[in-house]
Amino acid sequence: MFPLSSGPRAQATLPCLAAACLATLSSGAQAQTESADSPSARVVITAARTEQPLPDALPSTRVITRAEIEAAQPADLPALLRMLTSIDVGQTGPIGSQASLFLRGADSRQTLVLVDGVPLVRADFGTASWQHLLPEQIERIEIVRGNLSSLYGAQAVGGVVQIVTRRASAPQASVAVGDHGTQQASFAGGARFGDATTPTQLSASLAWRRTDGFSARDASVDPGANPDRDAARQSGGSARVEQTWAAGHQSALSLLSTRTRSEYDGFAPGLDDVLTTRVESAGLKSRHALGAATRLELELGETRERFDDPTGFATEGRNRVRLGALQLGYALAPGHELQAGVETRRERFGDSGTPERTRSTDSLRVAWLGKPAAGWQTQLAVRSDDSSDYGRATTGLAAVAWQWLPAWKLSAQWASGFSAPSFLDQLFANPATTLMPERSRQAELALQWSEGATLLRGALFAQRQRDRIAFDPVTFETVNIARAENQGFELMAQTPLPFDTEGLLIAELTLQDPRDRDSDRPLKRRAKQSLALNYATRLAGWQLGAALRHTGKRLDTDPVTFGDATNPSRSTLDLRVARQLTPQWRVALKVENATDTSRPEVLGYTAPPRSVLLSLQGTMR
Repeated sequence: MFPLSSGPRAQATLPCLAAACLATLSSGAQAQTESADSPSARVVITAARTEQPLPDALPSTRVITRAEIEAAQPADLPALLRMLTSIDVGQTGPIGSQASLFLRGADSRQTLVLVDGVPLVRADFGTASWQHLLPEQIERIEIVRGNLSSLYGAQAVGGVVQIVTRRASAPQASVAVGDHGTQQASFAGGARFGDATTPTQLSASLAWRRTDGFSARDASVDPGANPDRDAARQSGGSARVEQTWAAGHQSALSLLSTRTRSEYDGFAPGLDDVLTTRVESAGLKSRHALGAATRLELELGETRERFDDPTGFATEGRNRVRLGALQLGYALAPGHELQAGVETRRERFGDSGTPERTRSTDSLRVAWLGKPAAGWQTQLAVRSDDSSDYGRATTGLAAVAWQWLPAWKLSAQWASGFSAPSFLDQLFANPATTLMPERSRQAELALQWSEGATLLRGALFAQRQRDRIAFDPVTFETVNIARAENQGFELMAQTPLPFDTEGLLIAELTLQDPRDRDSDRPLKRRAKQSLALNYATRLAGWQLGAALRHTGKRLDTDPVTFGDATNPSRSTLDLRVARQLTPQWRVALKVENATDTSRPEVLGYTAPPRSVLLSLQGTMR
């Protein structure tokens, strides 16, 4: 039903592989007990737009916690996702460089990135500048794979990545130094005021980092590349105020700001290209219990992006997205919730090369979460989006799960979605025609085993897209002419190991076949096989960790001829060690790309070389 390739053998292989992987991993984990940070103790919001325990989420959901971020010591946000997930990431240089995110084979512009619920998207390209967010500003990341347009509207075809800003409590400071001129410093802290029933929680973070970097483009492959080092600097801060007014009434205001100055290699040999980008986000969420069974949620937010690029095609630009939403939740009975939501979104973009454009989208949404019988769970959603640019788009989701044993769950879901044309797509379209949104459909079958500190999930999925926007070489216009499809298998696992009571294994595997249905060629920069293995343990007072990432070969673009070319498979190994010197002080050492592989993530762009980072962290407990 969900073949990676044609033929009955391929169709039978993946269900057997899913069951075998789950059975093998679960056999050694049943004796483990639940901890405060175990999957069953985590609460997620993104998968259903309401709080629910992670094992109850029917869409495939991964949570990256603050503890994982601190242990990983990532150079930037792309490095974090590259290390901890099997998502395809394509970055074209050091920190702050352009980065693409391919979730379930979808285009980068078909993955929705949210900051505290507010879309982070540049309306000109339709992509998110998520590479400018600093890991020190982030409390957790919720990644939901699969089509969620029925919950979030446009761009959620591949899935949703929701970034929750930092919630700090005890004051914490860190400094780090490394090779390639790397320096880092950060501070975070918080305070709690008021009485126990109406507390006020304040938290804030500051972060700064710099690096001398390396040449973004590979001069040995592209003779026109500037071989100089491309340095980068990033700084940013976040703040959060959470207020409980009374029982059942809470509000939270979150603010985030970053500035990135990154050198890059453009298309003029010998020219020093510098891009400066500022990203700002503000969000207000307020939840109020209107009765024993009714809850009202208000959401207001805005993201802004400003860039200056003196040597670029557009020397400066401004982008703004505003969001307002109301959601009413009504508990029909224990285990049953009906949701109704209204939302309005306003986008504006202008740069030195194109006139300013605006777009407004108004949406209505109805959803139901239910447990109709013992062991059964359902999720239904329908959404209608009405845009000033492309008209109306209606999407839906239907999911059902059967938990026939306390630890085992089988689920199936179907969803439709859409991706809106970007402002640049519309700029190059025929003025006499209207670009339609790209449409998609997805089906998924998943098997999950969850008990205590262990969560294992295998999923088979199939997705088809139509009305994809592409450039027509005959008319020299963007039109709805392309189609794409993807079938695959995903395995996510988080489990302690029976031979190491202190150890924890987190693994993700993706096997897929994303391709253009019209030409039957693979989609570019998507690997058929991606694997991320992370193992952490304690030994004689030391905290040890290793991260192995493997990305299979993929189709790319030759940097010289601009024709199709194959980018070979790529494997990297990161190692880290840390020790608690005192209850307040901790020292850590990380070696990134320990094997110093030079195979690129994107053809024509230099792979990050081996680097060493030494950090010292202090916490006032």
